[in-house]
Amino acid sequence: MEVIEVVNRLKELGSIASLSSSDKAEIESLYALVLDKKFVRTSCSDCYHDAVIEMSVYLNKNGKMKEKSEYGLKNGVLLQMGFGSEEMYTNANLTDEVAEKYLAKYPDNIKYFSKKPDDWEERVKSRKNGSVLIDDELVYLMVESMKDGVTCKSIQEEFKSYKISGKTITKKSLTAHVNKALEVFAEMQENPSGSEDGESSNEQESTGEQNDEEGEAVEGAE
Repeated sequence: MEVIEVVNRLKELGSIASLSSSDKAEIESLYALVLDKKFVRTSCSDCYHDAVIEMSVYLNKNGKMKEKSEYGLKNGVLLQMGFGSEEMYTNANLTDEVAEKYLAKYPDNIKYFSKKPDDWEERVKSRKNGSVLIDDELVYLMVESMKDGVTCKSIQEEFKSYKISGKTITKKSLTAHVNKALEVFAEMQENPSGSEDGESSNEQESTGEQNDEEGEAVEGAE
């Protein structure tokens, strides 16, 4: 659903004095869609209307639904990016980028996460090195386009909305993938009889800086 559709539907649900079972089920579904977290029913009779208000406030403030994250913190954990840093994160504002930047600095603090992707160590390593993780399927699709004579500019336009792990590719990542595809395509041109399934690098290097402040993860946050 588009944001405007969700906003309009929330207005309708918020105006219903007595919610039906289907209304409540819809609110629970929208709660997960908008805030990327599970609705927890309480003994309060207004908990569903409170959830509608919470979603409406979030959408009005941010203009979009919460970015889905493959990382989740344990209950009550508050991440602090560095000693004395004002950058603090809970599940309410945690994103994949934030989690990976944090773990790139403090990998031992993975113990504070209740949810993480299976390849989190590889992702964090790429983040730490300032590199872009290459998606082989996307490179393959780009190479196939190059075989058909499609220009790099057209390829970038074609794949600018491509999604990796459910997220739209960034400009930096798109450029790295085009460069990788160019390398593969050039190798194929030089060695047309060679296998297209040869080994390829999983990373496209770029520069990055590190901060060696000591990070904190505090349990007991709201």
